[in-house]
Amino acid sequence: MIIVRKFYIFKINKEFAILTKKLPYNLYKTLEELYYLDKKDFNLGLSIFERVAIPIDKLELNIYLFNLYRNNQFYTKFNNLHMIYNYYNDEKTKLIVNKAYMMLETTTSYPSFLKDLTEKTNYFVCDFKNKDYFWLSSLA
Repeated sequence: MIIVRKFYIFKINKEFAILTKKLPYNLYKTLEELYYLDKKDFNLGLSIFERVAIPIDKLELNIYLFNLYRNNQFYTKFNNLHMIYNYYNDEKTKLIVNKAYMMLETTTSYPSFLKDLTEKTNYFVCDFKNKDYFWLSSLA
């Protein structure tokens, strides 16, 4: 699978979401700094991250995605890994649900999982390699 995009999806706490909804650049820069942070500063980075983001309910999100896609012939799931391999529209997408973030790797610029997660609130999406970021709700 040739990855076109690799997105990290964070659930942002309500206060930071309100502060950065219209101007998300500062939120992106904070998350980017944490992404590239040296391992020796892990404790400081974790402290900052815990103030900005809140944990994702993995069980709830896994159930939500499974129920949404279970009748889709292109969908498979294993533990916290959700995959869509749709050869008709050339989409190969993997979504890994972690407690701190979700990681989405895809061969398309607008993957199915992003479309279906837009109703979830305060999710912020970052592509650190391509320096791209947006609120997931902006896709709705």
